[in-house]
Amino acid sequence: MEPEEYRRRGKEMVDYICQYLSNVRERRVTPDVQPGYMRPQLPDSAPMDPDSWDNIFGDIEKIIMPGVVHWQSPHMHAYFPALTSWPSLLGDMLADAINCLGFTWASSPACTELEMNVMDWLAKMLGLPDKFLHHHPNSVGGGVLQSTVSESTLVALLAARKNKILEMKLSEPDADESSLNSRLIAYASDQAHSSVEKAGLISLVKMKFLPVDENFSLRGETLKIAIAEDRKKGLVPVFVCATLGTTGVCAFDNLSELGPICDAEGLWLHIDAAYAGTAFVCPEFRLFLDGIEYADSFTFNPSKWMMVHFDCTGFWVKDKHKLHQTFSVNPVYLRHPNSGAAVDFMHWQIPLSRRFRSLKLWFVIRSFGVKKLQAHVRHGTETAKFFESLVKSDPLFEIPAKRHLGLVVFRLKGPNLLTEKLLKELSSSGRLFLIPATIHDKFIIRFTVTSQFTTREDILQDWNIIQHTAAQIVSQNYGLHCIGSGDGAVIPNVMANPSSDAVSNASQLYLDGGKYKTPSRKIVAQPKKLAASPNMCVISQQVKGQGDPLDDSYPEDVQDVTRHKLTSFLFSYLSVQGKKKTARSLSCNSVPTTGSLEQCNPKAADTDKKESHANARILSRLPEEVMMFKKSAFKKLIKFYSVPSFPECSIQCGIQLPCCPLQAIV
Repeated sequence: MEPEEYRRRGKEMVDYICQYLSNVRERRVTPDVQPGYMRPQLPDSAPMDPDSWDNIFGDIEKIIMPGVVHWQSPHMHAYFPALTSWPSLLGDMLADAINCLGFTWASSPACTELEMNVMDWLAKMLGLPDKFLHHHPNSVGGGVLQSTVSESTLVALLAARKNKILEMKLSEPDADESSLNSRLIAYASDQAHSSVEKAGLISLVKMKFLPVDENFSLRGETLKIAIAEDRKKGLVPVFVCATLGTTGVCAFDNLSELGPICDAEGLWLHIDAAYAGTAFVCPEFRLFLDGIEYADSFTFNPSKWMMVHFDCTGFWVKDKHKLHQTFSVNPVYLRHPNSGAAVDFMHWQIPLSRRFRSLKLWFVIRSFGVKKLQAHVRHGTETAKFFESLVKSDPLFEIPAKRHLGLVVFRLKGPNLLTEKLLKELSSSGRLFLIPATIHDKFIIRFTVTSQFTTREDILQDWNIIQHTAAQIVSQNYGLHCIGSGDGAVIPNVMANPSSDAVSNASQLYLDGGKYKTPSRKIVAQPKKLAASPNMCVISQQVKGQGDPLDDSYPEDVQDVTRHKLTSFLFSYLSVQGKKKTARSLSCNSVPTTGSLEQCNPKAADTDKKESHANARILSRLPEEVMMFKKSAFKKLIKFYSVPSFPECSIQCGIQLPCCPLQAIV
């Protein structure tokens, strides 16, 4: 390829990239392929003669894109973000053209010096201490760009190990380093990333994972007890990895408690803030940094949430000399006249060569500015709050851990099997991408707001898919199905087909001045295509078993569906049919249930009077037939649902109130 053709083909590729990223939300998020799908489409051997660029370019859509997971899609909610942006792409375009290997200052002065300055910018943006700055009179530390947080954690552990062994040799000068290494032990919470465990395996340092509190946070007392126990065993504590924003639920270890203990005990405190680190550009999120002054090293990924594409990881240390003593090798061919006076980043990392990563970071910070980066973080957080409000409005679901930043975890109430089925169905659709985690033996689904282009409409679309799929699973497991109306018409399964009106109504509920509000008396219209008696859905199976009907804890080994209690409103109180006691409803004004049909929907009430009492177990009459609770169950229900917030309904009942308990079923 000659320069003129490159110019033409380069413009063609830029156009393709613009089109791809601008329309990525329209693509299936996960590919519908199987392992080995590409093998039949490629020749067995490389071509002997040049292929035309037209053929190469055409194979992008033909061969590559069918197997791509679209990480930039607004419907990509798995893992954590891995974002890019136009300035970032331009930065790497230039860096790839320059293609310098900046292992020393002399190998590319601009590569080294831009990185030093940008890392100081970034440290100040996050509110990190001055000890992490290159250009500060009282600092002997600084920052460097690594490839991943995994590598940064390994570098920190290796530096801590080397420093501790040198300390031990002062009192045991004849001891072999390998025997000293065998006595070292490091700590992290049991919520820490797998890369922490891998760092222990590579460094041959024992790694102990400590239990967390009810908020999934590692606390100081737990660490103090572990250190004391291990010292009694003759072990030497050396390193603590504190996580800010765990992978499972985005929990935060308590730095203000861990820091003083590490300082008093002589342990290296390393902070892994891979995802959450970007949020610290916003001052309101820096409460999680309380105790940062005790840290020996800190790392996070601009390549996750800061729209600087992979690879780009910030890593700071308070004492660069501890990195030098760990990684410094100095062959003649790497020396230069300014060795020692200038920073040579080859002494700060495991590999020798390094890319000009700081260019794309520089481009992004300058193009957006701090204020727009803050707005980007706040947008992702507010969007996650919106999704959280949708989940909370549906009593079939629970949120088992507090939401932090852009990550919401949720599950279907009941046995893990239900949530596993839900995730399996959602994954097979390819329309959105979610991954699981487990907390306290509960199987949960992680929902991360990733893309900077995610809108509330995207979230509503994804929630509609989740709710629709959950309704199908609940109906399959608890025996819900639909029957014909009084006139013999065939009625579709409305639980499996949520009304499109519900989504539009949900959109209206949350757009009042940017705040999430619910109209107090909004009437939900019946779907026109279901112009039939509300007597359309029945529960086909009477549920056996005693106990609190609002208890959603089930034994995991139960196989027979008749042994499961129905979730939330679908429980065995249907057996009280025919009794005419007056009970309090779940409406906003707490009107008595008896007689409410006539007030809310006279036609439905007239129809019910004409129906045989044999069809009493109908979902549209749940307020009358079900609400005869024992006092404890009723109190629990009122506690959570007396102020209703049900923005979406997939079943339309005879009582057309937004607070009708039937609307809370799906």
